[in-house]
Amino acid sequence: MSNVRARAAAGLFGFAAVQYLVGEALTASKYDGYSYLRQTVSELGVSGQSPWHDVVNTSFCLSAVSVAAAGALSASLLRGRRNRVYLGSVAAYSTGCVLIAVVPAGDGAVHVVGAVLSIAAGNVIAGTVGTGVHSCPRWYRTASTALGVAGLAVSALLVAGIGPIGAVERAPIYTFVAWELMTAVALLRSARSKVTG
Repeated sequence: MSNVRARAAAGLFGFAAVQYLVGEALTASKYDGYSYLRQTVSELGVSGQSPWHDVVNTSFCLSAVSVAAAGALSASLLRGRRNRVYLGSVAAYSTGCVLIAVVPAGDGAVHVVGAVLSIAAGNVIAGTVGTGVHSCPRWYRTASTALGVAGLAVSALLVAGIGPIGAVERAPIYTFVAWELMTAVALLRSARSKVTG
C-alpha cells in the first residue's frame, strides 16, 4: 500500500473513532440522568427521548462513510479469502451504522439488525486484519486479534442478557474503536518508516 493511501486510511480510521466518542459523549451529556452502565447507545438516538439525538445519529453515519473509505483504501493489505472477508465485514459494518442512524431503537427489527451488523462486523474486521496481515508488526497483529476476539466474546454476553446492558453493549463497540485508533497509529508509523527508511 502506498504512503498516500496509508495516511488517508489512517486519517479516516482515526477520525471515525474520535468523532464517534465525541458524538456519544456530547449526546449523553444532554440526556438527563443517562447512564453509560445501564442504558444502551441506541437510546441516545431516539427523538423525543434524547435531546441531541441528531448528533449521535450523524456520528453513526460519519462512522459508516469513514470506515467504508478506509477499508477500501487498506484492502490491498489482505489477499484472497481474507480480503473478501475484510471488505464484506467493512460493508456490513457501514450498513449497520446507517441502519442504526436511520431507524431509531424501538421502531422494529431493522434497528436491531443494524446493531448486530455493526458490532459483530467491527470485531470481525479487527480479527481478520490481526490474523491476515503478516507484514504488520507482531504487537499489532496480537493486539488486533485480541480486540476482535474479546469484542465477539463480550457480544455473546450481550445476546445472553448477562451483565448491565449499557456496559456490556459498549464493550464490543469500544474494542472496535480501540482498533481504529491503534490501526491509525500503525498505518502512520508504517508510512513514516518508509519515508525515513
